[in-house]
Amino acid sequence: MHRLWSHRVSRLVAGGGTLLLLLEPAWGSPQAGRREVVERMGASVILNVIVEPKDGRHEIQLTREKLELYDAGIEQQIEAVQPDYSAARIALLLDASDSLRAEPRQLLQVVKAFSAHLYEGDQMMVIAYGEEPEVLEEFTADREKLEQAGLRLKRVSSTKVRLWDALQATLDDALRLQVGYSKRVIVLVSDGFDRESQMAPDVVLAHLARENILVYVLQADDRTRGATRRRALKPEEAVARLVQGTGGKAYPLKDAERAAREILEELNQRCYQVIYKPQGVNPLNRRRILLLANDPTLTLRTKAEHPGERR
Repeated sequence: MHRLWSHRVSRLVAGGGTLLLLLEPAWGSPQAGRREVVERMGASVILNVIVEPKDGRHEIQLTREKLELYDAGIEQQIEAVQPDYSAARIALLLDASDSLRAEPRQLLQVVKAFSAHLYEGDQMMVIAYGEEPEVLEEFTADREKLEQAGLRLKRVSSTKVRLWDALQATLDDALRLQVGYSKRVIVLVSDGFDRESQMAPDVVLAHLARENILVYVLQADDRTRGATRRRALKPEEAVARLVQGTGGKAYPLKDAERAAREILEELNQRCYQVIYKPQGVNPLNRRRILLLANDPTLTLRTKAEHPGERR
């Protein structure tokens, strides 16, 4: 086991002092930002889209003719629509704080359920967090290793529950390294509670959207019981923003078995890529995305916006 942040630092330092520059992510460098904007001007954009049939059908044929796409309120010409049957890389992120309203056996059941329903080629890693995130198992498809990671999970007592920091660390130190995989997913087990994260929610949400990360949440009962919190999102609001912002979905924690089955099924059978070249928009700006299906039997999910290139 290792802590995500400390492991990242030791890995970079071990390669030589000059590599310490990598501790500042690319999105924090103005020069890097300007280069990326120049490179992306006029480039095609890929949206990951999940298709939910309303009538329970399994046969889905999604085509350009069935879709309307608006970027910043401007209708866009779709270049291509294609199913994505590639394997998924899934980071299972577990709130291990002892204040979470869940029994240890429920958290173990989540690990077992997802490890049992992985499709061929899929891999999952297991991370626990409280004050800091800790890797319990690296990416693997080995069911026994994943279940052993669940057994190693220990609840921690701390006044700090840094949800947004854990999400950012999972993106930086785990999912960004999965180069070449279009399906990079976080399955979060939490009620949405955060205390004393250094990362702001809006910043983390923008980074997730920029990297096309899908976030699903297995939602525990709100430990605050709906209390208004000073300078912080209510847990339920945090969950809603995560799933709506990334195109994911929330399930009650008690439905872990159903959630695992449905999430992995849609990732492997109902995931599409919609490709278009943005017209009439400024890539520097934050822009809302609206994707509509002309077919009334289909519901579509994708990320809510392009966060733009401004830092």
